[in-house]
This record gives sequence, C-alpha cells and structure tokens, in this order.
Amino acid sequence: MLALVTLVAAGCSQGSNTASTSGGKVLIAEPTTGVTFSQDFNPYDSNSVASSMGTRSIVNEPLVEFDELDPTAAGTHPWLATAFQFANGGKDIQLTIRQNVKFNDGSSFGPADVAATYKMLQNPKADAFGVPDQASDPTVSGNTVTLHFKSAQYTNLFIILAKTYVLKASVAAQVAANPTMTIAKPVGTGPFMLASYSSSLIKWKPNPNYWGGTPPESEIDTPSIATNAAASDALISGQLDWAGNDIPNVYANYVNLNPLTNHAWFASGSTVTLYFNLNSGNGGATGIDEAAVRKAVSYGVDRNALALLGESGYELPAKSSSALILPNQKAFLATELNNDLSISGNVPDGATAKAQNLPSGDDVYDILKNAGWSPPASSHYDSSTSTFKSGGNCDGSNNANCWTKGGKIIKFSIYDPVPFSDYWENAALMSQELQPLGMDVTTKPAQGYSDWNTTLSSNPAGWQTMIHWGNGGSIPYTQFYDWFQGTAAGQVGYKNADAAAALDAYASTDPSDTASLYPTVQKLEKIMATDVPYAPLLYGADWNVYSSAKYTGWPNQSHPYMNPSPSDPQMPYILMQLKPAS
Repeated sequence: MLALVTLVAAGCSQGSNTASTSGGKVLIAEPTTGVTFSQDFNPYDSNSVASSMGTRSIVNEPLVEFDELDPTAAGTHPWLATAFQFANGGKDIQLTIRQNVKFNDGSSFGPADVAATYKMLQNPKADAFGVPDQASDPTVSGNTVTLHFKSAQYTNLFIILAKTYVLKASVAAQVAANPTMTIAKPVGTGPFMLASYSSSLIKWKPNPNYWGGTPPESEIDTPSIATNAAASDALISGQLDWAGNDIPNVYANYVNLNPLTNHAWFASGSTVTLYFNLNSGNGGATGIDEAAVRKAVSYGVDRNALALLGESGYELPAKSSSALILPNQKAFLATELNNDLSISGNVPDGATAKAQNLPSGDDVYDILKNAGWSPPASSHYDSSTSTFKSGGNCDGSNNANCWTKGGKIIKFSIYDPVPFSDYWENAALMSQELQPLGMDVTTKPAQGYSDWNTTLSSNPAGWQTMIHWGNGGSIPYTQFYDWFQGTAAGQVGYKNADAAAALDAYASTDPSDTASLYPTVQKLEKIMATDVPYAPLLYGADWNVYSSAKYTGWPNQSHPYMNPSPSDPQMPYILMQLKPAS
C-alpha cells in the first residue's frame, strides 16, 4: 500500500510538471554513436533503430518512471499507471491505469493494451528485457490490470514497470507472433511521434493527443553520428544539444568553451569492480583464490588515481567495500562500511589514513601477514607512519620483492580491451600501484570488446582478473544478484550459500518493511566486503553532456531528479521537465 499512496501523491503534481506552452525550439539529442539506421521502431527487437538509439520510450511509454539514482519512494513517478500495489505475497502486481489517454493515431488507450503487452511478453523471444516468468495471463477488472508472477517481484519493478514499453493491443498481438517484425510507423502514447525518417536523421514531432500536455520542444531530432569524436564536434558547432556518450576531453573541448551554456554531469549509475577469476585454476593466477589476498589487493589500489587519470575525472572513486552505488544507495549502507576504502592510495600518507580509520599500507601488511603470507625479504614497514613498501617492484624479476606462501607469490594479470582506453589505463595504474606493495600484477591486452567478452563468457582459463562495470539499478538487488547468482557469478565462478539465502530473503521482502530489508541487504554488503569476489573501484558514469542554450531544467548535480542520459526509459520524463530558455 505504501507504493500505492506514493504514486497517487506523486500523480497529483504531475500535471504542473508536464504542462507547457508551445513554440519551443528543435532539440537535437544523440543517445549513442555508431548505430546504422534502418526504418524499424519495434521496441522489442534489439536490432531496431529505436532499441539501438534508446528512443523507444518517447513513443511507447512505460507504466512507471523510476529515478535510477534514487531508490526511495521519492524516485518513483507515475506514468501510464497512476498507482500500483502488491498482492499475493508480492507475486501479483495490481496496476491502476491512467484514464483519458490516447494513442498518437487518435485511438483510445486503456487496460486492454497493457494486458496485451504483458501477455505478449510470455513469448520469450519478445521478452527483450527479462520480465520474470508470469504464472498466467494478466487479468483486467475495470481500470485495473493485475499481473501474475510465479514468484515475489518486490525487487524487479524497474524491469517490469519501467522497461516494458506499452503497445497498442493489436500491435502487441502481432509482435507476440513475430517479435522481430518491422514497425515502420510506431503507434504509442508518448509525447512525440515520428515525423520523418532518413538514414542520417530521424525527426520526431509532438503528439497532439499527449495526456501530459504539449511538450516544451517543437521537435526532437535524432542524428546518426559515427564516433564520440564526431559527437564532440557536433556539440561544439551547435549541431547537437544533448549527448549520451563519452566525449573526449569534454571539459576542455566543450564545457570550458562556454560554461554558461555547456554542461556535463556524469551521475554515478553503477559500481565498476575488479573481477577475480575464481574458477578452477584461476586462469593460472596464484594467490587470488584466498579472500585475504583479494582484500589486500583492494586495499592496495589508489582509487583516486584511477578516477583522475584513468577516467579523466568523469567517474568517482569507490569509497565503500560494500559495493553499493554511493551516495545513491546510502540508506542501505552498513555503518562500519562507510568510507572504509582508501581513495587516495596507501603510501606515504598512512598515518593520516590510520587516524581517520581508513585503510593504509599497514592494512595490506596486516591482512597478508595474518593470512600466513611472508612479507618481501627486502620490505620496509614503518609502524610509526603506517607505511609499507616491498623494497622493490614485485615484477617477476626478483621474488625477494614479493609476498610468498608455500613457495608461491601473489601473481595475476588484469585483462581488458585496449580500445577501452580508460580501463586499459586503469589496469596499468593498478599494476604500478601493487607491484611496490609486493604483488606481481601485470596487464594482458584484449584487442577488442568481442574477444574480451567471449573470453569472459566461455573461456575461464583465458583470464585472471578484469575491470568490469556493474549492472546499475536504483536498488542494491540489481547488482548483488548479478554478482552473487546471475551472469557475473557464473563467469567468475563464485558461489556463496549465505549470499544466495540473503538474495532470496531480499527478493521476498516488501520494500516498505525497511526494518527487515536493511539488515538483509547489509548481509550482502558484508559478504562483498569480507570475501571480495569483486573489488569495488569506481562509480560508473551515466553519460550526459548537454547545452542549456535552448532549454533549462536539466537533471544535474544540484537537481539530480533522474538518470540524466538521453535514453530509455527516462527520456519522456526529462523532456517534459525542460523549459525554453529565456
């Protein structure tokens, strides 16, 4: 019932946020680069231009808009559903459907369209986003649609309600029969509709029947842009207003040219971690099968250097071994894991770190010593300043510079694609940071994304560690599930019965029951902090570069009301908040 009350309350203010006057300017938005255009706007075909460019939601809207940066009730916004509530122990979701809504072809929208869309998703080939298994067809009663699932769905609302793009019932039936069918002229309830298509530019015009009022923008243009560098040129020349990709040297090349109108805000949308290969053989690494070694590696990393040098300051250093996305998910954070990771390196400022109860060189020393590892013969540990150095780089040339145990040293490589210039730089930085601490850490290049991802997915002997982004999400469950039971867990080879039990408990806990929920989430945090199957490094950026020359009201650091990237599913929400610049 908490969700129901929250949505109804939020719905009362929606009209004042979305209503606008006409006569705005054309807004040119580019969600991503390198997409080959084709006139197909099927939101459930991953190869359609709407899917590839992330523009599905401006025509085919979701039921609820969730702010991925805010897991609280304040981040939940009604859209085509004005309210929802759980029933049957969380297995059923009862949706109150917005009334007096029309499709852009003038026909009426209603509960039957919602029910048909979810019935369509029972075809696995149409279920592009992984909506959980439904126990039976949706049921309609008056203005309410009830979705029936095989298990409790308290933790999957983003996928179920925000990533499902509602189709007209007749179209949903066609997609159910042929999920990859071409939709040349999309019909939806969204604020915009297709105006014209070419292989280089798609134009969208306001939907005259839009339930939320007249959009502020007179037109949305989606251009085909080949590269990030070309997007940078388009921004500088005024041919692009909003970009959703990594712009090279964005501050020097764009923001600083006119700080009054040129902006970049890269909100923290995921946790980037160092994956440790825990499959049999560890890919040939030594030492990383021990939790103590993985923890020492984590404590030995200079995250500030990764953020500033590897990520050009676009991504922030991780501050907590919990792996929560902070500050977004701070409400879930265990007190003892707040700022427990050093972000500025372990040496030489160990005394200051110790005074502030932060990790320092002596933590690496103590962790490994207590785990039975012998320090490098040439090492120096100064307890008065809490600093430790091996005396020379542990780089394979002299094991006297390395921690040893049972005749073995700590030895592993970091495997990432060279074209991922930021990750490749960070891999080199970590090698430079950890070798002086007595660990033989090197880099191993992958020539491109495809061979790197194939190795991760199907060749556990082909890698030892790697830098990898997290699954993001507004609530911790999204990333923890991936790490402990989902795709990442399978690739890394990590199994933990306590984590599996905590995930099951999390999934079956009503989010309004915070007294039960928070301790359950914190069990997962402590497993991550203690066992360290993944070492948190950075908070991954939601790419967002924009101009306020035409429109104001953008989500930014001082007003972080939504994931700011120009993509699904948040595009219609952001577009309806903008106001013409005076």
